[in-house]
Amino acid sequence: MEGTCELCGWLAAIVSCVSFGTFAVPIKSDASKSCDVDPLVFQSYKTFMCFVTSFFTLPLFQQTLHFTPWGIVSAIFWVPAGVMAIYAVKNAGLAMSQGLWSSIIVLVSFVWGIFVFSEKVKSKCMASVAILIMMCGLWGMSFFSNPVHHHETMETRADAHFESATEGIQAKSSDYTQIAPVSDFDDTFEDNIDSSLNLDTSSESSLTEKVTSESVTKRRWGLAGAVFNGIWGGSIMVPMHFAPPEAGGTGYVVSFAIGALLVTAILWVARFFVELYRSGPDYSTRRALNALPSFYLKVMWKPGCLAGLLWSIGNVASMISVHNLGEGVGYSVTQAAMLCSGLWGIFYFNEVVSRDLKLKWFASAVITVGGILLLSYEHEN
Repeated sequence: MEGTCELCGWLAAIVSCVSFGTFAVPIKSDASKSCDVDPLVFQSYKTFMCFVTSFFTLPLFQQTLHFTPWGIVSAIFWVPAGVMAIYAVKNAGLAMSQGLWSSIIVLVSFVWGIFVFSEKVKSKCMASVAILIMMCGLWGMSFFSNPVHHHETMETRADAHFESATEGIQAKSSDYTQIAPVSDFDDTFEDNIDSSLNLDTSSESSLTEKVTSESVTKRRWGLAGAVFNGIWGGSIMVPMHFAPPEAGGTGYVVSFAIGALLVTAILWVARFFVELYRSGPDYSTRRALNALPSFYLKVMWKPGCLAGLLWSIGNVASMISVHNLGEGVGYSVTQAAMLCSGLWGIFYFNEVVSRDLKLKWFASAVITVGGILLLSYEHEN
């Protein structure tokens, strides 16, 4: 029975990796980009699907409803971290963001499981080495997933602007030629050409610097969101260890979903008061309500619900994995979702265009898998 439970834990970890590694794909869909959906809105879609699907787990796993307040505590970790995860993906890229937060979650969950809950492993030293190998591999995948195509975009914009400026100069030259012989206006013509060239070159440089600065700033904030998700979200499953036995495992899903719904609602209330404060000295309720981000239901219900469904599947699978393998091993392994999200980022979204970087990414993936295999060897029932 113990072997069967362990096998279920590893199979659940694989399902969780695929689901967690894919849930963010709809965030970068054309529909999402066209609407510029607010991270809290996308998180609300995830929360809604988490709540709806949670009740299907009761008959599926032959569970009865046992609510525990610890589910709310887990939600306090998940919902804010989930908002930051979406923000990170939108601003720093899928592969880069998930690689960064996954490596941090691996460390956080391992510390909780092995050093706080004293979960059994053959050797803490070798298990720690396995975790370090995993983190190095995940960090490598994150580093080599650094999108480079945005630099090409900026260069293309600058080149286009420069070509436009050159055409303008040529047009001026044509105008001068048509009005009178060039010899009559030689000095004037050269002065105008020089001033136009200097002006347009300055404009080109200014445009390039502006685009670069905006891109770097957004990326840095996106990476900050990924770090927050890793540190804060790495403890999502910890409260489940304090839940009563009848409310643990898959029975924990409903409590978690109810808590997520409550925490998400609180965030919306907080967002409303922020907008109310910004509305001016008269604190207009109508302006505050109008300032709240739109759900774009007609466009976003499909990608939003799909992201929520995929995350919910990964969440249930991760609970099964943690229940059977422990926090230190079970939840750490689920962060290998970077393997899946990285493939999406590289081959579907073309976030990495360099062949050399792709090879280095795959080398890092091999290192990650090696760490997982070593950790699985060190796991002890």
